[in-house]
Amino acid sequence: MATGWLRGTVKEVLSGDTLVVAGTTKGPGPAPEKRITLSSLIAPKLGKRDGSSKDEPFAWESREFLRKKCVGQACVFRVDYVVEAIGNREFGSVFLGQNDNVALAVVAAGWAKVRDAGKEKSPYLEDLKRAEEAAQGAGLGLWTKDPARTAKAVRETAGQDDDAASVLLAKVGKGGMVDAVVEAVLGGGSLRVSLLPTGTIGLLVNLAGVQCPSLGRRAAAAPEAAPAAAAAAPAAGEEGAAAGTAAPTSAAPTAASIAASSAAEPFAREAKAFSEARVLNRDVKLVLEGVDKYGNLFGTVLYTPPAAAAAAAPAAATASGEQEHLAEQLLKNGLAKCVEWSLNLLPNPAALKLRDVEKAAKAERKAIWTGYVPAPTNQTKLSDNFTGKVVEVVSGDCVVVKDAASGAERRINLSSIRAPRPGARERPAEPHANEAKEFLRKRIIGRPVEVKMEYNRKVLTPEMMLAGDSERVMAFGNVELTPEKGEEKQNVAEMVVARGYATVIKHRTDEERSGVYERLVACEELAKSSKRGLHSAKEPAANRINDVSQPGSAARAKQYLPFFQRAGKMVGVVEYVLSGHRLRVHIPKEGVTIVFAPSGIKTPARPQAAGNGRPAVVGEPFAEEAFAYTREMMMQRDVEVVVETMDRGGTFLGSVVMAPGAAGPATASGKPYNLALALLSKGLARLQPNVDPSRLPEGQEMARLQQAAKEAKLKIWENWTPDQDRDEAGDDEYDNGVAAASGSNGAAAAAPSNGAAPSGWAAAAAGGGASTSAAARGPAAGGRPQEVLQVTVTEVADASEFFVQVVGEPRVAWLAEQLSATSLSDAPPIPPELKVGQLCLAQYSLDGQWYRAYVERVNRSEPQYDVFFIDYGNRERVPSNKVRTIDAALSAVPPQATACCLAHVKVPEPGTDYSADARAVLTQLLGGGQPMLAHVVARERADPKAKHPKNRNGKLTVVLVEPETNTNIAVEMLLAGCARLPKLRKVKDAAAREAITAMQEYEDEARQAHRGMFVYGDPGDSDDEEPAPGAGGRFMGAPKGGSVRR
Repeated sequence: MATGWLRGTVKEVLSGDTLVVAGTTKGPGPAPEKRITLSSLIAPKLGKRDGSSKDEPFAWESREFLRKKCVGQACVFRVDYVVEAIGNREFGSVFLGQNDNVALAVVAAGWAKVRDAGKEKSPYLEDLKRAEEAAQGAGLGLWTKDPARTAKAVRETAGQDDDAASVLLAKVGKGGMVDAVVEAVLGGGSLRVSLLPTGTIGLLVNLAGVQCPSLGRRAAAAPEAAPAAAAAAPAAGEEGAAAGTAAPTSAAPTAASIAASSAAEPFAREAKAFSEARVLNRDVKLVLEGVDKYGNLFGTVLYTPPAAAAAAAPAAATASGEQEHLAEQLLKNGLAKCVEWSLNLLPNPAALKLRDVEKAAKAERKAIWTGYVPAPTNQTKLSDNFTGKVVEVVSGDCVVVKDAASGAERRINLSSIRAPRPGARERPAEPHANEAKEFLRKRIIGRPVEVKMEYNRKVLTPEMMLAGDSERVMAFGNVELTPEKGEEKQNVAEMVVARGYATVIKHRTDEERSGVYERLVACEELAKSSKRGLHSAKEPAANRINDVSQPGSAARAKQYLPFFQRAGKMVGVVEYVLSGHRLRVHIPKEGVTIVFAPSGIKTPARPQAAGNGRPAVVGEPFAEEAFAYTREMMMQRDVEVVVETMDRGGTFLGSVVMAPGAAGPATASGKPYNLALALLSKGLARLQPNVDPSRLPEGQEMARLQQAAKEAKLKIWENWTPDQDRDEAGDDEYDNGVAAASGSNGAAAAAPSNGAAPSGWAAAAAGGGASTSAAARGPAAGGRPQEVLQVTVTEVADASEFFVQVVGEPRVAWLAEQLSATSLSDAPPIPPELKVGQLCLAQYSLDGQWYRAYVERVNRSEPQYDVFFIDYGNRERVPSNKVRTIDAALSAVPPQATACCLAHVKVPEPGTDYSADARAVLTQLLGGGQPMLAHVVARERADPKAKHPKNRNGKLTVVLVEPETNTNIAVEMLLAGCARLPKLRKVKDAAAREAITAMQEYEDEARQAHRGMFVYGDPGDSDDEEPAPGAGGRFMGAPKGGSVRR
């Protein structure tokens, strides 16, 4: 049954006489196909992939000839006849262009024989016979007369070994390139290839860095070839064309209909068709990237674009510059997505490029990203550029720049890098933090820079959450040093990363990043290869500093005075500017940090907040200007100090000048920059009235500069007149201990207030079922905000103590993630050498998981350990093979279990009557792991240095409420007869008395019903006992719960 002439494109060549022609489609699905065997031809057959059957002689060469000639080429074809006996196989004639008969070309090259038998024959049989005779006479292809070539005519093939990919990778090397031909496209990102030129090695290759939609394990088979007209459009004007003989083309299926009718994910078939149209049966360059633990090979596939391939000669090699990246093209068209673990196999520049391409496809909502909605992000893109001068280096990745236009100081975090965090008040510095900060300080402090702001990010750290602080907005930018003569422009972030003092952040695809991210990654690779800084195996040097700059350190500071006086000129670094003339200076040679001030001068006093019983101090005029000037000129600069004496507050007095080579202003005399002289000349300081200038090293010059500032009426001298009384007796700061007791910013930190408790709890106690909502409201007038925590009870030790975890605490999730990722089951067991008080990891018997634990008792005869799980509050005795040493990073996290007790009720003490019943009832009430609201009535002072971890967070006295039912746990304990109320005469706080009175009815109900401890009547008078927790002093009353009475 012959058809008219049809147009199509040769998609695949199966053997030397069989090919697949694809038509065109306007829908999203794959194009219709038709398998055509060339009429009256017999070519050698290829063997099976598993090696169960071998190739016939010259089968590979025959297939390769036809593949290189036809694949990707436009063609016209028709079906000459169909043989039903072999599965309705269609035989036909195929032409490339107008006159290039494919069958004739194969026979003429000697790669197929002409079959003259049978009823159905090619219409070009006579031409084929003449071509076959010519090939025989010339000894071409199959007709060769060369014995050596005949002996090699059979290709040796074998099934793919499990370690074939690893062997090839070891031979070629990571990043090595091999030539291959794609035999099959199993999915958009999965290919089966044969290595060229022999084709003896077959491999399954997955595209590195990307993942295409899955076709599913039971994906529906490709639909059978449609009638001729569905495969290709009629070739108008061709000989024998029969208009109207083709059936109409059916409507193309949509991505949703394909996914609904099979196990394929949306756009899975489109991704496969995309890859087939570009690489199937094509010569490609395969770059080996790596092998996963299952032996799967991942690589980069480079191919010649179809248009370029059609224009070039079939056998011509394509320049690598003209090739395209298959994974990149899939991402560009929205038919694949990036996969982080697979991206790690690629070089960093290649991975970054794939992420950028995916980001663009998301923005255009292509294919799989059609309904894409960007995830909420805490970032905001910026486009602010400015120039300024670096006035402070906060850490290895954060600087403060003074804007040259506005004069404002702006805190800039370097984009896309993270340096070790410096120490804080309750947190030690991370390794290499001081080295990173010092490296950056020496190179950029005081230097002019160009800043390009790139994005903002909202940050809320666990420390900020514990402190009750709100999220903070951090600004990130790109900072470059303004080049001086003979210098090139330097990027600050690149400097830090290349030296190994910072690492590059691995951003998610949708996150903003540095504009020089690729260069940062390259710098990090350089630092890793050179083993610098953070990447070095050496332990960082210990940073031992004796700090005598803190308030109350005057006695210790005085011990250094004789050494400093004998040392003369000493080199130091200004760590901080405390006021216009007071500096905190670190003396590296002595390993000490001191407070230093120039002798004989005084700047206006800065304002000080009230604190420690001291009233607030109003700042003097021009105090902030003096502070800002000194900060700009001296902050973190190298200086030379000469110590002459010390005042009673512990401040060393003498002279301070900028060290040679430091980035400071030039002076007219050529001498080093002197802070005292500069402040006097600008009218921002004055000589001390009780100081004789003649006794100071620069006394005469200081007096001259002050007089010149007075006459020019600069700053503090703006209202000066010659007749003005200049007596400033009693104004000497150095005789005032208050100045020495100031904080680092010149003002003491305000102590936390323990103000009067609000009385809102008493109103809630009388409010019945509305107690929970009442508890959540703000405090009564004059009170402080009530702390309310959402917690989960992890352990009930007894009726008077239970342990909770704060819901949503990020450190709990981090610990769980770290412990789950740590392989502990295969680790060698630790001999019983742990000591009491030591942290470890212990395996809990009920779930077999590992948790942080504290050794309370060692049973060496067993050997066993009694441990306390510091994140949950429970205890257990574990054998020695169930404990492991703990990593330093895990042990540094504070315990996550906080001890609590119920407020305003008294429960049986452990070991007394009814204590076991009370514990059982409380366990039943708090079990199940449901979130509870804990209204903190009292909090013991946290002691991070406490010996036992359970005491480090401080015990909480709480009113515990179940939020869904407004059940007050204390009320439930009263109703069950497992708790009682204290006597009112023992309670002094009015709000607590009112709350206890509101709960009296529940205790009376339990007493009348003879529940619990009241089974035999009243258990006795409690007049001699202590009040219940939270029942006196500054603690507030407890709300009455909307509980269901028993």
